[in-house]
Amino acid sequence: LPFENLSADQGNAYFADGIQDEILTRLAKIGALKVISRTSTQQYAAKPGNLPEIARQLGVATVLEGSVQKVGNAVRVTVQLIKAATDEHLWAETYDRKLDDIFGVETEVAQAIASELQVKLSGGEQTAVAGRSTANAAAYDAYLRARAIEAHESNPSTDILRSVLALYGDAVRLDPAFALAWARLAIVKSFM
Repeated sequence: LPFENLSADQGNAYFADGIQDEILTRLAKIGALKVISRTSTQQYAAKPGNLPEIARQLGVATVLEGSVQKVGNAVRVTVQLIKAATDEHLWAETYDRKLDDIFGVETEVAQAIASELQVKLSGGEQTAVAGRSTANAAAYDAYLRARAIEAHESNPSTDILRSVLALYGDAVRLDPAFALAWARLAIVKSFM
């Protein structure tokens, strides 16, 4: 389900969305797991009610919930796996990191979930789950801001597209090897 933004600054919601996206992307690389798209779960963002009913609607046995709190250079990510049929916790963990060390959390969470669900990862899956798109925290932040704008704008104006381009431009300037940012930059430029 969508991760909750617990930051005092509600402007950090993009960061919670980005962390969730990265964790889902890593989990989707594990063949034995069925991962429901963020688009399908977005409707449950505002305090979901009956978890067994939501799981039935989504066709899943286990639900991943989480929250992200960003304060200055510190980030707390809390995740929990819930057995949908009984609404009981299977696993929960809190990860406290500095912003420049956030990249490892997504990998740790995905690996812990696979382990908890007793899924064996192949060598290729282990590599895919551990992969990082960038190691530059500022580039990653610019990328997440741009992705959040794109996700919330179904029919963006030229001004909004320019701001998205600027953010992707910042991301690739800060990390010229950031392939995902280059790809999104090319897509937005092509769209314009």
